[in-house]
Amino acid sequence: MPNLDISENVFAGREMLRGHTLVDRAGEDTRAYAALERLHKLIAVKTPAGQLSLGSRQIVELARTLAHGARILILDEPTSALSIAETESLFEVIEELKKSGVSIVYISHRLHELLHLGEFFTVLRSGRVVGEAARADVSRQWIVERMSGRAETLDVAPRIVRSQTKTLAVKKISLAASSGDEAAQAPLHEVSFDLHAGEVLGIYGLLGAGRTELVETLAGCREGATGMIESERLQSLPRNVAEAMAAGIVLVPEDRQRDGLIPELSIRENIALAAAPKSLRSRLFVLRGEETTRVRELATALNIAAKDLELPVTALSGGNQQKVLLARCLMRSPTVLLLDEPTRGVDVGAKAEIYRILRKLASEGLSILFTSSEIEETRTLADRVLVLCQGRVTAEFAHDELSDEALFAAASPRISRQVKLQTEAA
Repeated sequence: MPNLDISENVFAGREMLRGHTLVDRAGEDTRAYAALERLHKLIAVKTPAGQLSLGSRQIVELARTLAHGARILILDEPTSALSIAETESLFEVIEELKKSGVSIVYISHRLHELLHLGEFFTVLRSGRVVGEAARADVSRQWIVERMSGRAETLDVAPRIVRSQTKTLAVKKISLAASSGDEAAQAPLHEVSFDLHAGEVLGIYGLLGAGRTELVETLAGCREGATGMIESERLQSLPRNVAEAMAAGIVLVPEDRQRDGLIPELSIRENIALAAAPKSLRSRLFVLRGEETTRVRELATALNIAAKDLELPVTALSGGNQQKVLLARCLMRSPTVLLLDEPTRGVDVGAKAEIYRILRKLASEGLSILFTSSEIEETRTLADRVLVLCQGRVTAEFAHDELSDEALFAAASPRISRQVKLQTEAA
């Protein structure tokens, strides 16, 4: 609950009482802090949840579970917004809970996590059980074939970008840290780079590196940033989202439920929200026929699996909801497409499909910039990669220079600091 602080969220509905009437806030704060400490995430317990990043909010949900001593724990995509260090801490807690007799159901699209933690596997597809087996009989290929109904096809061959046409030049963007959860709301420090026509540029970094802050600044969602960007239709930082969209810059946000979709509206209405006013509206009325035709064209092009576009958007799977947001952005015929964690919370089959869609858009000349905390996704999708660590660009790699070790080293605060010092000394 965003209007309550961390302790209040941890004990919502199960408050600690002194006597029979008064809430024991001191006791709640102590136990909430202990739960966060167990997860190796020391956030001030009086911080309002609304000020926390997505990853930190997920940590608070886990802390609530730990504080109340659950005997059956169901974790639904628990690491989708966690850093590597936080994920490792969670795995340690899971091992402790298992030893203490807690039963755990772990739901995830991240196959390496399932194979690391799982002891018995159940695979669902379209609401039906399509596979069950013990760990000894399970492999990555076994899971993928049952999840998607076909062999694994995740890899997407990258193209060598030959265009020298710059669609976006970013120059020394800086952003001060937000109040509240400062560990997650990383500032930006003079971030500069160029984006070319038809290029897929990846921004890799761990949780708190400043990835979301960067793309939101470029999309006009952040106030107080300094620096500038240059594009064909814009020669300064966008002052708001409308100005960024008018310049051909659009964003698919990280948290589609909170920042993207409107659950009360249909699939068609969610896509049509960004329809360009000049092309689809008369002076007074929405041109519904032209708008619907365009929506259907995009739904077909992106293979949105919906029997009826008038169904609620909540009727779709996570992967199809993500494609709805992508279709909404494409309604603007953009020149720069920004995506924050483009495949967060979607299955391996939907991931491969989204990758193919993005590669096709790039081949048609669209400039794409995406952020990711997943090394595999970064290696698969990007033509070129910039690494962010604590709000600074610490490395740049062409696709053929990428390796897991190099990306992680550049993204890790201690290692990247050592590299920086060695570079400065040389």
